[in-house]
Amino acid sequence: MSTTAQPAARVQLSPLGRCARAIKRPLTAVLGAMLLLGSTALPATAAGPPQVFEDPFAFTGPDFTHRLVVFINTSRESFCTEEQVGRELAIVEWIEGGMVDPFPEWALERPAGFRTWTPKVIDSPHGVIGHLNESDQHTELWRMDAPEDSYGVGACLDSDDREELFATGTATIKATATDLFEGGLRPAAVDHVRGSADLVGTDGRDYRYSFSWRLILPCPEPPGRPCEVARFALSER
Repeated sequence: MSTTAQPAARVQLSPLGRCARAIKRPLTAVLGAMLLLGSTALPATAAGPPQVFEDPFAFTGPDFTHRLVVFINTSRESFCTEEQVGRELAIVEWIEGGMVDPFPEWALERPAGFRTWTPKVIDSPHGVIGHLNESDQHTELWRMDAPEDSYGVGACLDSDDREELFATGTATIKATATDLFEGGLRPAAVDHVRGSADLVGTDGRDYRYSFSWRLILPCPEPPGRPCEVARFALSER
């Protein structure tokens, strides 16, 4: 990986990763809701002022631009329990089985993070909306496995071949999510996770890292399907 400044990259990718060009992305909405706030288990709120909840959510995600796997509010060691690896394998097996069986929703459970987050949720005229703003979160970047082994649906499986830490530090993470409890996303919606981190690499260098995952409906390709737009930037400080 180059240690010079990297331009932000705008790419359209499915949470299934590059392993599945033939797969149509039916998991995007499900994984997007889980990826954004981890708040799908919260009860719907009545109209009125925002309700604040507590959720020890561990955020993970793939960075295909720099071939990295992101862990926020957790460590790879803490997150990648035997149970979590089993969940990720269940999703991969469902994909490789042609996605004809019911999706294993139990596999969307995940280990708790280090710190409790406090997302704010409000029932607005436009649907249930969640907001998150957390700072000083433990962050790790691990090198991603080879493309043929990087499914994009599980941080543990995406980094289990190399098991090579790239950098650690702290991050600020913000998120906005819509229609969390109404059984689907609106006909037109933008859900967004973004943030930045100050990191120290295993090579001794200081890095600045920024990330943005945006779930968009409808997606122009294929028409009417949800998709992700991701932007990442990595540079030395």
